[in-house]
Amino acid sequence: MARARFQEGSLIIVGAGSKARYCVQYRIYDVAGKSRLKKESIGLVSKMSRREANKKKTEIVTKGTSQLPEPVGGNKSDMTFETFYRERFLILKANWSKAHRKNSIWQMDNYVLPKFGSLAIGSIDKVMVQAGLNSLSPRYSKSTIRHVREKLVAVFEEAVEQEFINRNPAKKSTIPTEARAPKQPIITPEQLIQLIDKLSDARDKAIFLVGTFCAMRTSEVFGLSWKQFHHNKAKGESYLMIDQIAFEGEVLLTTKNDASEAKVPIGGRTLKAILQLQKESKDTSPDALLFGSTNKNGRSKIGAPMYPGIWLRKKIQPIVDELGIPFRVNFRATRRTASTMVQDSGGSLATAQFLLRHASPGTTAAVYTKPVHESVKRAVKDYEDLVYASRVKKPKSVRAK
Repeated sequence: MARARFQEGSLIIVGAGSKARYCVQYRIYDVAGKSRLKKESIGLVSKMSRREANKKKTEIVTKGTSQLPEPVGGNKSDMTFETFYRERFLILKANWSKAHRKNSIWQMDNYVLPKFGSLAIGSIDKVMVQAGLNSLSPRYSKSTIRHVREKLVAVFEEAVEQEFINRNPAKKSTIPTEARAPKQPIITPEQLIQLIDKLSDARDKAIFLVGTFCAMRTSEVFGLSWKQFHHNKAKGESYLMIDQIAFEGEVLLTTKNDASEAKVPIGGRTLKAILQLQKESKDTSPDALLFGSTNKNGRSKIGAPMYPGIWLRKKIQPIVDELGIPFRVNFRATRRTASTMVQDSGGSLATAQFLLRHASPGTTAAVYTKPVHESVKRAVKDYEDLVYASRVKKPKSVRAK
């Protein structure tokens, strides 16, 4: 029986023009554990969207690799750490989002498996785990090492649950004191308003204002569709309903966590930018994206989600460099800035938590009181006012008499 190994498969395009078709590639394993690459046709590119092709890809890969794992014989503790992780741990994480899975696997492949992958899982003790974490310091930040430790704890805990080992050797491990503090720069109001004033394109300005003043995650900004934009002029109410994200050129009907799915109030200046974009947009149908790709030498198809990294590099970073801001500006930095400025302006920690939609109050601070919605509206307005008040006023010219 082939060994079950979690995999997503690869979606590729074979051929060109009217004959171009989507295909899926994935690996199948024989009894001896040897693998071969299998390719199956999905359908013509002209007849289906990439989203439909990805859905079909998942069905094909799931069916092709749906065999059960073989019962483990002999001494379980002799199984290598990597084999356990890939064949006995990942397969249980069917509820992970694509983004979380990709990030988690990348961290394991780069920080954990090179050190522990080839070792028998039962041979790894707490001293070895701590030594592995210590070796990451001071090159990597405390945040990175904390994520590595969390993954080690999770894998070993599952090994205990499946009776491969008796104790979790990572449970009492600690973050080395020599690990450097993570770089968490805050953008000043003066830097923000200078950057905003340099954005002349309606779409670029709307993207940046939404990401900045609505304190949204990158995947949320680029996954916004017009049906998520709600503006009731009579009631004076405007908000974005966050219930989907963009990831690697696809729209996913999910959010990072339950707390992320919420209404995000829109400030007056951000609303003005969105309405201007709405006037200039060719497609404002409910499912059309606010910031869909125009495919100007880009990676995405017209109307599909833009690739954030490309947009940030082409549209934002040149301005950042021109202004002499000594760090990269992205929506992680603007979320951090929003949290700081909201609290500095008198907003409670709980208000900042609600605005950023963190799942745990501890992510923002250990405050468990749920704020009223009006406090968040005020916080967004005050945040916008603070930044725009930082604009340097040009001196009035005096006419000669």
